[in-house]
Amino acid sequence: MMALSTNVAFLPKEQPVAASMGARFSSRRAYAQTFAATAAIRTLGVVSGVLAARLLGPTGRGELAVIIFLPTLLAPIGELELPRSVAFEASKPGGLPLTLSATSCWLAVLLGSIQAIALAAILPLYLPADKSHLLHDSRWFMLYLPAAYITAALMGSDQGRGRFGRFSFLMVLPGALYTLFIIAAWNRGRTTPSLFAFSLLIATVLTTVVRVSLDGHGSPFGCPDLNLARRLLTRGISYYIPAIAGFVLSRADMLLLVRIVPTEAVGLYAVAQGIALGQMGAVLPFVHVGFTAVAREEQPRAALVALARHFRFAQVAAVGMGLVAAALTPWAIRIFFGPRFSSAAAATYFLIGATAFWGMGLMLEQALRAAEHPRVGIASNLAGLALLVTFGIPACLRFGIDGMAASFMAAEFLNLSILICFCVFWLGMSPSEFSVFHRNGLNELKVIALATGIYIRQKCKLLTAR
Repeated sequence: MMALSTNVAFLPKEQPVAASMGARFSSRRAYAQTFAATAAIRTLGVVSGVLAARLLGPTGRGELAVIIFLPTLLAPIGELELPRSVAFEASKPGGLPLTLSATSCWLAVLLGSIQAIALAAILPLYLPADKSHLLHDSRWFMLYLPAAYITAALMGSDQGRGRFGRFSFLMVLPGALYTLFIIAAWNRGRTTPSLFAFSLLIATVLTTVVRVSLDGHGSPFGCPDLNLARRLLTRGISYYIPAIAGFVLSRADMLLLVRIVPTEAVGLYAVAQGIALGQMGAVLPFVHVGFTAVAREEQPRAALVALARHFRFAQVAAVGMGLVAAALTPWAIRIFFGPRFSSAAAATYFLIGATAFWGMGLMLEQALRAAEHPRVGIASNLAGLALLVTFGIPACLRFGIDGMAASFMAAEFLNLSILICFCVFWLGMSPSEFSVFHRNGLNELKVIALATGIYIRQKCKLLTAR
């Protein structure tokens, strides 16, 4: 069985370093930590979402959505993939440059501040007259952007160094604080959209303060290195273009659907999406851990071996969760949404398949970035988008939402197929490396599953003992 860790060499003494990376990187421990964090995030999201809906009511929940909409929408796409660029920089063997924290932090402040000021300026044009009373609160909430960007950039360093315990803790912390603030406000009888938005902002800022305080090697607000900043931005932009192409592909089906079908059909498709997208949480840990595992490899062939190994892990999670979601679909529609949504079942099955292909493609595309092949993601996502537009519109006109969902599944399958073909025909990898039935593949999965179970049981015992 292949080793699940890598050795790390140190940089020459004359290079200023903040700290050397750990000598060993445990994929098993990293997966256990990120899976636990993902489960916690999903649980907290359900709790906070239900509380917000019940305490604020439809109107108040709508006002909260208006206040937080633009910054939370922009955050994943406005950071120019800076955290992934920092993770790549930090993943390389040896020590970290003393200026990495400061440089990435100041870049995050710059990006967040520019975007926050720009959004605050256009808010009066964006908000309609009946929502103008939310302008003041919406402008204050723009502080969310620089705070979120600083945390994400510094967490990129944690991801690159393989510190997934800290990385996972910081993933969960904002949602945990936000939920606690909501419960406290509920106990005091003060439940307004403004207070909820302020709670989310404070939770995000406190998470930033916690992350900055954890960085004991070099001040995050020290003097930046301009050459390093240029390198981080250049790499980030090379990652950003395929990321945007993937983002457009993942949202294009709904954008097209809104223009074609009646509102009722859009509602049915939204329910199908909600059920299908639930399985993505099982794949995200493979995206985070796989990127780091591949980026840490010094030899190109070793990086490709790591890429294939972690893709096999993601494959099992994506297909397994897809089968579970498909089996539960009739029950979920009937219990949670009611008989009126039963006609969304076929579209749900197609979207579950599309999400499985999407998850595997996302993991593989991120790993190829870490192996310094970011451009193929642009071609694969654009090819998928072209297929969706070409066949999705006529299929939707002929078969309704089922036709659009089937076209979206085909688009994501094409995206994944192009990525695999690139690995096979351009990088010289074997097709069998992308199958879970590859030699030692099942043994690797068994080791990961056992280690994850042991880790979670140990954490549960510690929590119970306390």
